[in-house]
Amino acid sequence: MKPNYIAIALLALTAVCAQATESRKAPNALALARLDGFVLGLSEAEQFAGVVLIAHDGLILSEKAYGLRDERSEDSITLETRFDLASGGKMFTAVAVLQQIAAGKLRLDSTVGEILKNYPNREFADTVTVRQLLTHTAGAGDADLFGNESAGFRYGVKTVSDMVVLHSNRAPEFTPGSQQKYGNFGHVVLGRMVEVLSGLDYETYVRERIFAPAGMHNTAFTDCATRGRDTAIGYVNVDGKRLTNCATLPMRGFPAGGQVSTANDMLRFVQALQSGKLLPPELFSEAIRPYKEYMGLGFFATGYGPGIPEADFRWGHAGDADGVCADIRTYPTTGETFIVLSNRNAPGCFAIANFLHKQLKP
Repeated sequence: MKPNYIAIALLALTAVCAQATESRKAPNALALARLDGFVLGLSEAEQFAGVVLIAHDGLILSEKAYGLRDERSEDSITLETRFDLASGGKMFTAVAVLQQIAAGKLRLDSTVGEILKNYPNREFADTVTVRQLLTHTAGAGDADLFGNESAGFRYGVKTVSDMVVLHSNRAPEFTPGSQQKYGNFGHVVLGRMVEVLSGLDYETYVRERIFAPAGMHNTAFTDCATRGRDTAIGYVNVDGKRLTNCATLPMRGFPAGGQVSTANDMLRFVQALQSGKLLPPELFSEAIRPYKEYMGLGFFATGYGPGIPEADFRWGHAGDADGVCADIRTYPTTGETFIVLSNRNAPGCFAIANFLHKQLKP
């Protein structure tokens, strides 16, 4: 009996159309295989070790671990492994600040000096606003807490207040609001404002008002040098020696990032924001709207503009440091959330998240 080529063609066309329709809702097997091959290639080249999580409308569709927790051991990374978030943790400070706004204790146009009344540099205190700090348009600059050369500063600071003192005599780098320059010190100032307004130290506030209600039981502030076997270890080259990245990073998480978390916990954070557990929905919608270039109110809000498909718009935050790479992003139009956490240097985790979106977008 001769095959019915017309029927076969119609069946094939139906399958392709069904697959295309389904791919708008979930990654198909081919897309996942391509992703796995791409990540394995980076892993074999020692450009990536970590966890890749794909969710759609809050449902986990794929989650896989790659590589070693510590390059000096045989411990494999698991789905329960915690990773340094680097600047991904800035989202916690943004939420804490927005919670103060929701409570009526703060305004986006409040100046630093209205809350930190004894802030030494009056030019900074009287002109820089909360909105500018959240969007990196304040000219706040960076914090001397990174790099081997800043070791002396790091060991001398124990609290957020100590961190503010490091640069509180510094004037804005440029007229606030006139430019955008990414930095860490602005979030240190925001973290101190949260402490003053709430009466809680920054870590306690974030644990009680963000981690707990979001169900983030595996997310924490930990001392870099004493992180246990549940946490991935990153490395850095210093003067020809291979050292753990504690040699060049802040001693523990602080308002500009550095907390440790799992991919699952970061998905819970995304879901808590989307469901209104952490912020009023209207305020959250404002926070993930682009204000200046790639920034919303403390969140990256990017992939927008003339000629760019609506499906490319995303919100979240990325982070990278020595031996750390993190990318947490959600595409509201398509419902996708990608979380890629790694104990390897950038840009491996970013390349994976970008690859994912290209594979899965309609």
